[in-house]
Amino acid sequence: MTDTDQPSDSASKPVLTARELAYQVLEQYRDSYQFVSALCEELSRDKTISPEDYRLAVELTHGIVRRKLTLEAVILAHVNRPKENIEPGLWTLLELGVYQLVFLDQVPHHAAVHETVELCKKNGQSRSAGFINGVLRGVTRSLTSDYTESPGQDTVPISPQRYLKLKLNVFPDQESQPAEFFSSAFSFPKWLIKRWRTRFNDTELLDLCFWFNAAPATWLRVNRLKGKPDELARQLVDAGKTVETGPFPDSLFVERAGRIDLLPGFEEGLFCVQDLTAMHASVMLAPKPGETILDLCSAPGTKTTHIAELMNDTGTVIATDSKKERLAKVDENCQRLGLKCIETIPILPSGEDIPAGPFDAVLLDVPCSNTGVLGKRPEARWRLKPEDIVEFSQLQLRLLHTAIYELKPGGRLVYSTCSIEPEENQLVIADILKQHPSLKLVEEEAYDPGDPADGGYQALLVKQA
Repeated sequence: MTDTDQPSDSASKPVLTARELAYQVLEQYRDSYQFVSALCEELSRDKTISPEDYRLAVELTHGIVRRKLTLEAVILAHVNRPKENIEPGLWTLLELGVYQLVFLDQVPHHAAVHETVELCKKNGQSRSAGFINGVLRGVTRSLTSDYTESPGQDTVPISPQRYLKLKLNVFPDQESQPAEFFSSAFSFPKWLIKRWRTRFNDTELLDLCFWFNAAPATWLRVNRLKGKPDELARQLVDAGKTVETGPFPDSLFVERAGRIDLLPGFEEGLFCVQDLTAMHASVMLAPKPGETILDLCSAPGTKTTHIAELMNDTGTVIATDSKKERLAKVDENCQRLGLKCIETIPILPSGEDIPAGPFDAVLLDVPCSNTGVLGKRPEARWRLKPEDIVEFSQLQLRLLHTAIYELKPGGRLVYSTCSIEPEENQLVIADILKQHPSLKLVEEEAYDPGDPADGGYQALLVKQA
């Protein structure tokens, strides 16, 4: 099925537009704090929506969650009341309209305003349509068609060296209030910006913010047990996709992938979505056919299934997680990919009841702050709190202690995070090496976000006899 095909029963399903889906997702996200990707899929499942509209809804929802402080600054410069005096549903409409006006070149201004006002009326908020129309038209008058390469109080960061000029100042001054400026203009919690400014200069921080605010790239890991990259690439190209080969033998980059479950080969288990940095964790572990391997924090199973594929689906992979519903996703991925050597086992959050070893190798992809993947997970920057990093590092150290005791002499352990915080990476490994003299650090890699994929950290440890 190509991404232009529609299910045969689509005529009987309610028709949903991009803006309607985006509004529903954002409203439910605000109330439930669920992941917007999952909400997009869930709320469109029993509806008829074109692939183009679905892609636009995904861009709107992800972009608005990422850039909520940027949008807030622009909106508040055009209203005469504080945010708390604006109904939440109306604020969502303003975010939808302003995001289109500022960030979507392909949407004409008049269409962005008109469609948002019509959505307001359709939602039963006709009495507020004039307010929405007035604010959006005010923003339209403040926009220019000029772009500059430098940040400023009157420029909205769009992409590297591309800032949209406004006719008024909406952001704090970068020189006198640097943390406030980066927080507002690029839409990150101020405490996180302050933290990063102790390690990164302004140029590096700009690069970091732009990477996290861009739409994430889609990398596929081809299931080597079911096919070859060039064969899948041909199917994707035939379906109208632009495809490039990646640095790993089984990796493919797909531009504007759209809904993953509609890509050729998905139902047949020909591939799994996985970032290049994440792929490297299993490659570093170097699993061999016939080995017994523990994946301690396995859900949703992307790295677990990679390990099994590298083992040619022979041997045993024990996949554990503290949440049974997340382990169900591992089983689902195994079934789709046709893998038989993976056994899923639920464990306690403390990890004290993990299956007994000894294991030839252990993958410990620990819970972390996710600061290396804030672009892929737009909600993560707003969920994270300063104290979480300390709590994560303590949990990570406890899990390491637990895993080491189940590793056989000469066995390998890969410690992996999608964080760029030293407290969760190098400092955890330094601590464990002090406490376990039998461990040897063989290799470690710290990945900067955008160079060329997600940020993160991986360390290969060997337990000496």
